[in-house]
Amino acid sequence: MQPLCEFCLIAEDVTAADVVDHRTPHKGDLGLFHDPNNLQSLCKHHHDSAKQMMERGKQVVTYDLDGYPIELG
Repeated sequence: MQPLCEFCLIAEDVTAADVVDHRTPHKGDLGLFHDPNNLQSLCKHHHDSAKQMMERGKQVVTYDLDGYPIELG
């Protein structure tokens, strides 16, 4: 795991990660739960907002430092 939020890094923003998130929800599957390739570092803001929206099937767009849109997920 890395110490920085992976979603923030996409937008070239350096933010400390607060949450270890499962890329694919494990829903009780112990294989997915323990799979290190299924983990990502996120800040609390992105975990509680963008990631939740993505899991509900919504498209999430953020912006880079120059104001250009970047699609997450």
